[in-house]
Amino acid sequence: MPLTWIFDLDNTLHDTNSKIFPVINKKMAQYISQKIGVSSAQANIIRKDYWNKYGSTLRGLIKNYHINPAQFLEETHHLPNINELICPMRNLRGTLRSLKGRKIIFTNGPKNYALTVLRLSGILIYFDEIHSIEDSLLNGKPSHSGMRQFLSKHKIKNAVFIDDERLNLRTANRYGLKTVWLNQGSKKPNYISQKIRHLDDLLTLKV
Repeated sequence: MPLTWIFDLDNTLHDTNSKIFPVINKKMAQYISQKIGVSSAQANIIRKDYWNKYGSTLRGLIKNYHINPAQFLEETHHLPNINELICPMRNLRGTLRSLKGRKIIFTNGPKNYALTVLRLSGILIYFDEIHSIEDSLLNGKPSHSGMRQFLSKHKIKNAVFIDDERLNLRTANRYGLKTVWLNQGSKKPNYISQKIRHLDDLLTLKV
């Protein structure tokens, strides 16, 4: 059975913690502050709490405040200088070029953002499909319904799922996917098939 490689985007294919996420997180806190009338500090607490509780800040805002998701995504991911913020993982193009099989992006980010990051990183040509938060009907990782919808839409059977968030991989494991955790730590939960420290370590994995 042909192998499918499923890749998370942020902090998997490019480092977002150093440049992009600080900007997006600030925009999210500003949006929350304006929409629900709390201080910037309280808005940032809400942002983090929803990320941890629901898997995404957007999901928490939809559930608790019924915000306009399209507006939220547009305002928080509007990055005019995005080309200055992208930090691709080392040997990114070489790694993707060397992996044989279908490749799919599964991200909780919006479609336009994902397309822009892939294009500016020079790796858009390596992916067969992009599954964004819009494709997940705003119910992305790590939800079970989002995972079922993703697997059904793309007709996935034999796949390796690479992500930096272990809870996303826990859900993937429950649906029979091989899981690879991109993480610098030493511990590995039992639902993680393999752990790598750098993305190009995929080239030496036996899957």
